[in-house]
Amino acid sequence: MVTLPRSARLAAWGTAWLRSEASLDDVVARVRADDEPHDAVDVPGSATATGLSEALRALRDAGATSFLVALPAPGDPRGLGGPADLNGDAIDAGEAVLAAGAPYALVPDVRTFGPPGDQGHLVTWMVRPAAPAPPGPALADADRELTASLLAAGSILTDLDVPSWRPEVEALLEDIRTNRESDPLPRAFPPQAQAVAARSARLLAVVRFALGDDGGAVTAAAAASRREALTPLERASRSALAAACNALATR
Repeated sequence: MVTLPRSARLAAWGTAWLRSEASLDDVVARVRADDEPHDAVDVPGSATATGLSEALRALRDAGATSFLVALPAPGDPRGLGGPADLNGDAIDAGEAVLAAGAPYALVPDVRTFGPPGDQGHLVTWMVRPAAPAPPGPALADADRELTASLLAAGSILTDLDVPSWRPEVEALLEDIRTNRESDPLPRAFPPQAQAVAARSARLLAVVRFALGDDGGAVTAAAAASRREALTPLERASRSALAAACNALATR
């Protein structure tokens, strides 16, 4: 099953908590999943590391009214308003959570431990000063962009025959075809957000499989052409996933 990025889960469930649509225990459990208990550092008002629940309470007390996920990439700092240190940390992590109404963001530092097949994760949320998040696309606009990007890249994905060399992709594609939900958002989110989150998360996984593995003997020119063609779909998938997980915060 494809799960949402930790920051996406934190933004969605954290906002639901601030709106009294979920308990703080729900937030921590959904964000943690099967990780070790999450820690947080540089929390306002605390000189030592705390748990995630304490960090969220501190941000609420600092004025946070909702949480927004950013899913940036190198050369594409969408969802981030600075400063530069935050942008750099968030781009390195590929994700961050901005606290609307408070001048802070959280960036996860994830450490993997254990042997292959039996690995766990240690997660520390770094609280960083942050400027307000720039406005993102509306959910409907992000969904349309995702659909257009998928249509444009569809023949490339078909020609690549990704499932033949990454068998796990076949299940993802079937889930996309059947609009199956996965790792659901809180019930307070509109149905369109639930559907877009599921579809964009799976498409993002498929595209990253395709971009991360040449899948057999291809020329350097063909690999470069593939990347150029699939990058817009990867970008649209990130944008749609963020819009879906921010839908409650931006209503």
